[in-house]
Amino acid sequence: MPKKQPAPPIPKELPPCDGPKLNLFEHHDCEIEWIERIGWEEGMGTPNEGYVFRVKINQVEYALKVFKFHNPIESQWSWGTRIGNVPLHTVTYYRDPFYNECRAYGRIREPLKGKRKLSDVAIPCHGFLFLSDRDQQYLEDNGYDLWSSIIDNSFQEKTIEGFRIRAIVKDLASSEPGITGDNLGKVFNRIVAMNQHRIVNCDIRLDNFRDGKIVDFGSSFTSPHIIMDSLKPSDADFHQAWDRMLFDEMVVDEQIPNPKRVLALHPMTLRPRFVGGQPVKY
Repeated sequence: MPKKQPAPPIPKELPPCDGPKLNLFEHHDCEIEWIERIGWEEGMGTPNEGYVFRVKINQVEYALKVFKFHNPIESQWSWGTRIGNVPLHTVTYYRDPFYNECRAYGRIREPLKGKRKLSDVAIPCHGFLFLSDRDQQYLEDNGYDLWSSIIDNSFQEKTIEGFRIRAIVKDLASSEPGITGDNLGKVFNRIVAMNQHRIVNCDIRLDNFRDGKIVDFGSSFTSPHIIMDSLKPSDADFHQAWDRMLFDEMVVDEQIPNPKRVLALHPMTLRPRFVGGQPVKY
């Protein structure tokens, strides 16, 4: 672990940029009882974004997603030519999986006039927190690597979190995706509603659902967004169609029964081309 500097006060909401924000978890200063790691099985490899645990906080069990630190330089190819000379700290607010989830859940919890309520789109989220020294030590003692992507100490110590580990508190859900032929149309309608609220999840797949709801927004784009807002209209249309394309692929690849022939995109719809899991245009 890098040498720590005096930590600044914990913000009441994040990220500190334009757009939706997620609140600080009400019981952020309570002791965490670590019960078990969830959402992972032997042989799955090391996750890119972080780790999910079943924990108990203030006598209530939650799912706690603990995030790795993010290095925006690793994805500079996807944003460097689009947004120009923007400070790395600002880029982080739009590319870091932790902040991606903060922005998406912030939007989900916003009351928007004339828009369908989004509370049934995702597993409920209760806010973010920074782990205590005791909890950071617990993770280190148990071999969880959260530091490998830090650019350097001088960069990290100037961020809002400094060297404090970030986490987001969510409801516990079952281990089942919960998508069947009976509720496939409902799941699709939730994705449409999410997109209408200017959230593109970018990770629509069976493993990202629990009980028929989306559980992870680490790859999401939520407007206003410095990268999305820099796109040409035709490129933006590709991006907005991304979730629907992935929905169709999920139904086919996972052989989900589709008696009502729910189809997100017409078979002849122009679809974005992908390289390395990302659209060419990004």
